[in-house]
Amino acid sequence: GGRYFAEAGAYHGKRGTKVYFDGMGIENSAGNSSYQVNAAVVEEMVLQTSGISAEVNADGPVMNVVPKEGGNTFRMILNGNYSGTGMESSNLTAALRARGLETGNKTIKIFDEAASIGGPIKRDRLWFFGAARTWGMARQFAGVYWNKTQGDLLSPPGSDLEVVQLTPWVDRPLDVHSGRWEWYDTYLGRLTWQASPKHKFNILNDNQIACNCGSTSSAQLQEVGGGYRFEPNRFIQGTYNSPITSKLLLEAGLGASISQWNAFWQPGVQARTVSITDTGLGVSYGATATYRGHPDYTNRYMLRAAMTYVTGSHTFKTGFQREHLVTDNFFIADGNVQYTFRNGAPISILQRTTPYLELDRTNDLGIFAQDQWKVSRFTFNLGLRFDYVNGYVPDQDIPGKPDPKFFDRFPGMPLSNPWVGERKLTAVNGIPSWKDLNPRVGVAWDIFGDGRTALKTSVGRYVAKTNVDVAVLLNPITTSVNTAVRSWTDTNHSYYPDCNLGDFQANGECGALDNQNFGKSNPSAVRWSDDVRSGWGVRDFNWEFGSEIQHELTRGLSVNAGYYFNTGGYYRNTDSAQRVSDNLLVAPEDFDQFCVTAPKDPRLPGGGGYQICGLSTIKAEKFGQNQTLVEPVSRFGKDIRHNHFFGFGVNTRLAKGIRLGGGFDAGHMSKDQCFVVDAPGLTTYAIGTTGGVWGPQTATTIDGERTCRVDTPIKGLAMVKLNGSVPLPKEFSASAIYQDQAGAPLEAIYAATTAEIAPSLGRNLAGGARTVNIPLLMPNRLFEGRIRRLDLRLSKGFQLPKRTRLHVNLDAYNALNSSAIQALNNTYGASWLKPTQILDPRILQISCQLAF
Repeated sequence: GGRYFAEAGAYHGKRGTKVYFDGMGIENSAGNSSYQVNAAVVEEMVLQTSGISAEVNADGPVMNVVPKEGGNTFRMILNGNYSGTGMESSNLTAALRARGLETGNKTIKIFDEAASIGGPIKRDRLWFFGAARTWGMARQFAGVYWNKTQGDLLSPPGSDLEVVQLTPWVDRPLDVHSGRWEWYDTYLGRLTWQASPKHKFNILNDNQIACNCGSTSSAQLQEVGGGYRFEPNRFIQGTYNSPITSKLLLEAGLGASISQWNAFWQPGVQARTVSITDTGLGVSYGATATYRGHPDYTNRYMLRAAMTYVTGSHTFKTGFQREHLVTDNFFIADGNVQYTFRNGAPISILQRTTPYLELDRTNDLGIFAQDQWKVSRFTFNLGLRFDYVNGYVPDQDIPGKPDPKFFDRFPGMPLSNPWVGERKLTAVNGIPSWKDLNPRVGVAWDIFGDGRTALKTSVGRYVAKTNVDVAVLLNPITTSVNTAVRSWTDTNHSYYPDCNLGDFQANGECGALDNQNFGKSNPSAVRWSDDVRSGWGVRDFNWEFGSEIQHELTRGLSVNAGYYFNTGGYYRNTDSAQRVSDNLLVAPEDFDQFCVTAPKDPRLPGGGGYQICGLSTIKAEKFGQNQTLVEPVSRFGKDIRHNHFFGFGVNTRLAKGIRLGGGFDAGHMSKDQCFVVDAPGLTTYAIGTTGGVWGPQTATTIDGERTCRVDTPIKGLAMVKLNGSVPLPKEFSASAIYQDQAGAPLEAIYAATTAEIAPSLGRNLAGGARTVNIPLLMPNRLFEGRIRRLDLRLSKGFQLPKRTRLHVNLDAYNALNSSAIQALNNTYGASWLKPTQILDPRILQISCQLAF
């Protein structure tokens, strides 16, 4: 808490959170919220987590911001809060140091200042509302350093490709440049016009200039992190409401969420600075591997309309939403290369086809009809929604033309590639073309007819939220060979490749490019079959059921309890429940299986020494053969994802204004991919956005337990939240929030060597591979200690003259100074289970509000 508005991630296993502003999406074309809501304009925020009506396409939680508007009385509110270095404690304990965490994050500054004013331009007819806000933070992140010798070159003077000397600046003085600045400036205006008693218009414009100015990763120096300036993010909206009669209401709106991710170089980086990754040191430095220069637009354009008709016991509503998603990305790279070193010595060069301008488009249409029908003590909600998404790529000319701002931010950056020529790529349509019918039904029962006890039940089908991902994946640029690698033996230690990089064959110090189709269409590019690119019911979806009982025990005291089930858990295109990738050139019989014995280690279950079996590796004669086709899961088996949750909550208002509330939520999640596409067992292991990446397989076991089914138990999902507030004398009040949730799941990625594998496999790994990553732990089985946090607030109100009121708060976030671990090193070795992120230490924050 205490920082800034951010989009939530997942709820009850469902991803796909959507954020709306007055009923229209604010997310960019990639599905993220680069535009940040100005809190000074928020009248209320409505959160729905289940039982969502047919009006909305959402397979996860929905947040809708209801904005303020002016009225017949002038009102002004000033807000501010601040926290800095002298207001933060330290929670780096001896136990954490013993586990390898030497330093913690340090807050330099947190600030938030806002002013809003609203009132009449013409009484009863025209009103205005305006809000200006600036907020952000600067932090020093543990293990994140600048390069002290960024200006010292190892390459020859005047080289077109410059290699900087690496010296992490561990003792840099603490200042605003030591950490990551993140700030937002936003200026919003809204006009409301009551043209007549039956016609009301709202127009809103919010301009936002923001910066994500650096890196938070200890695996790269700050110069590599790059930065983005949003100049501007802009949200524009117009709405219309018309109660034609007491029974008929018309609504309409249009809007645009404009997101411009304008990248920039960090200090010390220029067009000739090469990005370097040192695999021996485990760090990247020099420059960012690639930048999204100008243009870099991720825009969403929206249109909605609806009609509501009320008659007797029925409230009928029908309408539509249409969104148009636009992404224009101009990709560049310093020198169009990236070097790989091992312990300071060059070993390879990656060449890129940059620069190029990539264009991606997606249209999203939803049409719905629903009826609320009251019958005695029952209220039925019957809805049906048609969803249609169509992506496409327009004609593209490579390299394309940059925005004029490009030349200011990237002086000297070439606008053509020296190794590949100009290209013309024709448009591609129907990537994807998906249609779905989504029924949604709900019923609420006033059990005793006194309005104190209600049973609410709903069931519905929901599809994955829309972004440009599929268009990006199937864009002819993406399906070209845009990178290729060649070996580099720096025989004269000049840190400059003495070879002709335009010659794709071996020459000088450089080996041949590993892909001779560099700069051309990739014959081995991933393709999608027609029945996953288009059709009915092809899009990822989930069925959701919820049943909840609410009961008022007595005046001021109510309880609720519920059971919730859904089949969600997919994540964009990286973890689909509808599609799998099939290598057409191999079959299950083209793999050999082997076992590996886990190391002896008291931190492993049973002290280790157990076997991981059913691991797969390709046979030598099939190594390197790949032609991937994305196909329906149904051709191979069933991808089954079930999430069961239950919850209990209580809210009470006691005498003298005392308020207490809280709840408990827990559940069980399962993901079953026990079918075979190519390899019968796991071939390698990594950790992705949604946890361990297993993929469909049936053979792999850890200590006899199959890994193709992943179960997350109650202890990994249980959560407790408590809150309360107490009025105190002299206009003081105190409030608290307590949270208790599961710690991070433990993973162990073990790099098994050929020497360990060969006795079981009967041969070495194909292709000369020296190691393969395997999991030592079943996923979501073991967890770090629970994360418990208490936040406190002490408030004081002051009534000032002329109807002016001042409210002052003192907040203590993480008041008990917990150092609970939030993330760990998952690579088995000397640093395994080393904490990489802990709760921020206790920090005090002062805030105030002055209302006129």
